[in-house]
Amino acid sequence: MIVVADSGATKTDWRIIMEDFSSASFETVGLSPYFNTELDFNDALTHGFPKGLNPNEVSKVFFYGAGCGTQERGSRVESYLHSFFPAAEIFAWSDALGAAHALLHNDQGIIVILGTGSNISYYDGAKLEAKTPSLGFILGDEGSGAHMGRLLLRDFFYGRMDSVLGKRLSSIYDMDLAHVLNMIYDSPKPSAYLASFVPFLLNNVENPYISDLITRSFEEMYQLHLSCYPNIRSIKIGVTGSVGCLFSSILDRVASQHGFKVYKYVRYPISSLVDYHVNLYHSGR
Repeated sequence: MIVVADSGATKTDWRIIMEDFSSASFETVGLSPYFNTELDFNDALTHGFPKGLNPNEVSKVFFYGAGCGTQERGSRVESYLHSFFPAAEIFAWSDALGAAHALLHNDQGIIVILGTGSNISYYDGAKLEAKTPSLGFILGDEGSGAHMGRLLLRDFFYGRMDSVLGKRLSSIYDMDLAHVLNMIYDSPKPSAYLASFVPFLLNNVENPYISDLITRSFEEMYQLHLSCYPNIRSIKIGVTGSVGCLFSSILDRVASQHGFKVYKYVRYPISSLVDYHVNLYHSGR
């Protein structure tokens, strides 16, 4: 059996590929070397892994996740996973490489991850090169759910949102300032909290203020990241992540204004990642 996993800040999608190429799936919380310990990984897998299957029979694990881009943290995750899959050869790679494999397979292009956080890199068909770093939700993550949530909260507390929309927001979320600050500065996953406002944005996307906020976030992502690539108008650009896909019409409008086009949207990379690894298996790689 082969296991493929795609892990974000909120959840991890897992696929188990059998010898006959049938598959089983399960879901756990998001798992990251930044926020989770070996115990967290084990607990998630113990509760999530299908009871009728034996993890000792897994021969390979391909884990794609945020925070696995450096050798140190990737090796740490490989060690965590090895305790649950003791007989497997384990690979822990960045979510950016997962996006590249899902969106482009072995083609060249720019991959744009727009989920809870954001990440933009160039893929040459084998490896990734980023012209700008991913700075996380405090300093960066432009175009992401966390970035949009941050813009929304800032405008709400600074009184830059119309009162009707503000009342609607307060009727759904606890907008007490002390609570919001506690969730941002003291909760274990503040970026996920900020991104939890995305459903509100989606439900109110026809509101001119909301549409403008999403446009501002994508525009900032373009100006700080995508504009650094001189060949952006002639190369494939793929977008993955729920935020990029949910607001694809607004992103397409921003792209059109700057003379480029998104080649492909993939909201959930896991199915494309399974296809990628099954194809590699068939080719003997």
